[in-house]
Amino acid sequence: METTKTNHHLRKKHESIKINSSNYEREENQFAITIKKSPTEIYSFFRDFTNLPRFMKDLKEVNILSPLRSKWTVNLSLGPTVSWDAEIIHDIPGESIGWKSLDDSEVKTKGKIRFLSAPAGKGSIVLLSMDYSVPGGKPVEWLTKLKGEDPHTLVLTNLKRLKALLETGEIPTTEGQSSGREPVELH
Repeated sequence: METTKTNHHLRKKHESIKINSSNYEREENQFAITIKKSPTEIYSFFRDFTNLPRFMKDLKEVNILSPLRSKWTVNLSLGPTVSWDAEIIHDIPGESIGWKSLDDSEVKTKGKIRFLSAPAGKGSIVLLSMDYSVPGGKPVEWLTKLKGEDPHTLVLTNLKRLKALLETGEIPTTEGQSSGREPVELH
C-alpha cells in the first residue's frame, strides 16, 4: 500500500512540471509504436541513454554528464557534427521520461516518452511526443526532407529500429547486400 502512495505522490509531483514551449517554434509531434516487451524493460533500456546510439540513426554518442544531464552528438549526413546538452525534467521509473535541451544549445529539442502496457498482454505501447528545430533553419530543414532525413522521418525510423532491436536483438539492414537485379551487360 505504501508503494501505491509513493508512486501516486511521484506521479502528481512530475505531472506538475510544464515544459516551457516559448523557446520552440514548431508544434509538438506525437508518435506511437507497440513493442513486445514490458514497459519496465523498455524504460530501463531507454533510460540508459548510452543505449540510444545502438538504434538511433545518425546519433554518434550520448555522454552522461550527471544523473540528469547528458551531451548528445549527431553526425548529420548533410552537414557537420552537431552536439547539444540536454537535461531530464521528468522521470517516473517504468513509466515515462521527459527532457529538453539546455537554453544555450544549438539544437532546440524537448520531449516525453511514455511506456504503457498494451491490451491483452501484447507488450507495451510506446508514446513519444517531441518538438525540435533543425540547426540551419528552413533551407536545411527542406534539404533534410528531400533526403528523407528530416527529424520527423528519423523519429519514425528510430522507433521501428528500437522495436526491432528490443524484440529480436538486432536491427535488420540491407547494407552490403545486392539489390537482386540482373546485371546489366554493356555492349
